[in-house]
Amino acid sequence: MLMLTTKEYSDYTGIKLSTVKDRLKKGKIKNTFEVIGKSNCREYRIPITELNEYQQRRYYKDHSKESAMDIIPTKADAKPFDHYSAEEREEIVFWKQILEEWQSFRNKQTVKSKAEADEDFVKYCSVQYSEARISVDILYRKYSAWKNNDLDGLVDKRGKHRKGATKIPDLAWDAYLSFYLDEAQHPVKRCYEYTKLYLKETAPELVPELPHYSTFYRRTQNDIAEGVKVLGREGEKAFKDRCAPFIKRVYDNMTANEWWIADNHTFDVITMGENGKTHRLYLTAFFDARSGIFTGCHVTLNPSSQATLIALRKGILKYGLPENIYVDNGREFLTHDVGGLGHRAKKPKNNPDRYDPPPIFERLGIKMTNALVQNAKAKIIERRFCDIKNQLSRLFDTYVGGNVVERPEKLKKVLKDGKITLDAEFIEMVDTLLEWHFNQQEYGGAVIEDRGKPRMQVFNEQLHKKRVASAEELNLMLLRSARAQKVTRRGVHLTIGGQRIDYWNDDLLATMLGKQVYFRYDPDDLSEVRIYDLEDRYIMSVPADNEAVCKYGASQEEVKKAISKTKKFEKLTKEALKVAGMPAFGRRTAMELVLADAYESKEAKIIPPANPAVYEMQRAVEEPLFKKAVGDIDFGLMSMNAQRKKQGGVHYE
Repeated sequence: MLMLTTKEYSDYTGIKLSTVKDRLKKGKIKNTFEVIGKSNCREYRIPITELNEYQQRRYYKDHSKESAMDIIPTKADAKPFDHYSAEEREEIVFWKQILEEWQSFRNKQTVKSKAEADEDFVKYCSVQYSEARISVDILYRKYSAWKNNDLDGLVDKRGKHRKGATKIPDLAWDAYLSFYLDEAQHPVKRCYEYTKLYLKETAPELVPELPHYSTFYRRTQNDIAEGVKVLGREGEKAFKDRCAPFIKRVYDNMTANEWWIADNHTFDVITMGENGKTHRLYLTAFFDARSGIFTGCHVTLNPSSQATLIALRKGILKYGLPENIYVDNGREFLTHDVGGLGHRAKKPKNNPDRYDPPPIFERLGIKMTNALVQNAKAKIIERRFCDIKNQLSRLFDTYVGGNVVERPEKLKKVLKDGKITLDAEFIEMVDTLLEWHFNQQEYGGAVIEDRGKPRMQVFNEQLHKKRVASAEELNLMLLRSARAQKVTRRGVHLTIGGQRIDYWNDDLLATMLGKQVYFRYDPDDLSEVRIYDLEDRYIMSVPADNEAVCKYGASQEEVKKAISKTKKFEKLTKEALKVAGMPAFGRRTAMELVLADAYESKEAKIIPPANPAVYEMQRAVEEPLFKKAVGDIDFGLMSMNAQRKKQGGVHYE
């Protein structure tokens, strides 16, 4: 490689010789070599590549007869135009225009020399492009870059050569990252201090070279990717929720009732029960993924598996049976006799072959899918719950907000004045608004062609297949199940709140004594249970032995109290305050307007009804495995026949 002396480098760059020597001592000129000169003094040699292309051309022109254009190689790997920023692209276009004007100006000159024409063009540019810095040397340098397709040469690189460079030693930066990317979330200032302490122990020679705190702060903001920050400082869940790519669900080919999504929501409203106590009610809701309507809803004091079944029953009676249900991992869904235990299922160590009755979802022909644990993107129903908060809960004077910051200042006075909505009134309003306001809102989901239509219309249009069941059939299929147990002389039993209820009759003991069975029961009516064998065949219905319950010291009231615990939800007040019409407050409130809209939608019913092509009847065909004989069982005759058989056969008299 051709090397230049400091004097040559100064001549061709136009930099003073003293300045060149000073830069060489400070290492600001790269790839230099030290040699011993004629006077046994140290001299520097600078590679010609440290000159720009125009300066190299001048050097070769002075020292060679060959054309400078032939000597200086062109750049083979030119950077594409679209790889530059918008500002840089504008600058490239500007210089191409200037260079074309320059060449055209030079070629038109017939009297003046090319050198004089160049000087005239520079004067012209100083007037026409006063904001640009243009000289003859700059024109030649830019022209050389243009001819060589070197777009970098047309861009002003001043101040950009140090972009991305840092004075932070690698060891110091690695130590800083170990403190910063920690879930303790140390502030940047403290991470900087911890880094200094670490270097004092491990590499004290780096401490004097450590840049200021602001350098670390700038590099933290510019060089650490947002995903890395979130993963390191907030954990994997936060990274998945906010930064990781996710699978976009496709709804175009989905039909109504193909997927229902279920969840619970706490109303941000204080209401009052019939006992005068205030509380916040819960909503257990099923939501159709295709249309976005609420299908089955139930307001309760406590989310429970029984509340889930009540909401499901309402939805099935009105809209038909869903094919799939998407739920989270709450106990109200993952119960052994509702949806099954899912990932919670474990075989007991003492009885690995224990029989578990088929859960209710399976009996209904519904496939249950569970969301990933701690997955914030799992259920789109949570977005609808946000709408319930903003469009329903905020309508009530006893709105409490989602947190302390959102709590209205007037709430304390409202509660003190006793202006609290009763449970029954609140529930009726919720039912009305969900069906006739929320379900009638415009669809804004993923399917573009359905946007703007009422959600209920989308449901009706997309309901191609409907499975239905009568109320009586649902009552039978939604019965709760007990685990398998052996029939004893007291039959089978159900334990509620520490109280045991026995179920037996003569038929059960005569046919199933000592055998494993399970039974289904209605939590609202414990007067009898339905007995099944372990092949899920219905055997018979057996009444409760109420006298035996009393013998164990449990009064009627105690049993009633124990039974209420199995339902896991409070019975709502029987005497509901009916909403006969619009309240007369003397002014139109938000509640009035929304309710009026809901009542208007209810009366109008302008949406065409669904017309599914196929109807399927879901039935629970259960015939008793053992038919009851005519008349009562004669246990005396049975005992006599058994004795004769033991003695060698039956003797006729």
